[in-house]
Amino acid sequence: MNDNKSHAAGAKLSGADTMNEARLRAARKRLEESRDQEDAIEGLREIAATFLGSEEIGLFRVDRDAASFEVIGSFGIDPAAYDLPQAIGKLGLERLMRGECHVEFGTRDRVGAADKAQAFIPIRRANQTMAILAVLRLLPQKIAFDKADMELFKLLSDEAAMPLFGGSGHSKTEIDESGIRA
Repeated sequence: MNDNKSHAAGAKLSGADTMNEARLRAARKRLEESRDQEDAIEGLREIAATFLGSEEIGLFRVDRDAASFEVIGSFGIDPAAYDLPQAIGKLGLERLMRGECHVEFGTRDRVGAADKAQAFIPIRRANQTMAILAVLRLLPQKIAFDKADMELFKLLSDEAAMPLFGGSGHSKTEIDESGIRA
């Protein structure tokens, strides 16, 4: 019996599955409770640090007209010195624009030195990639991304656009009672 059927039949989740479900619920809740774009970006930073083991992220808005990327948030990287198209390459960019994650899995070489692991996650709404979240350099105790991380990438891809950009797809802003944008 596969996992989906056993879950549907009411079978108990394993400890790892239970932990992953709790992690996904916590990430979803953090995104849903974001007050504005700045808070949503901070939420992504917290999710990357806590659940993915990375303290280096960049969030890049896709500008289709200019065929470029605008940095809208970063933590632990110098966005002026970071070249997103170079980092992901042409094939990676094509995958991201189709809504697929581009992940480079970290490995260990023969002497145990860690190779880089990084993930590029499309932030999508209505089947359109609106932004790309780059998760770079894992903490030393985490060598690679795993199946649970892939599920978190999917959640971020599907659900981060609303807290980041609001209903219009543009930067989310708050309007106070006087009508002034905050």
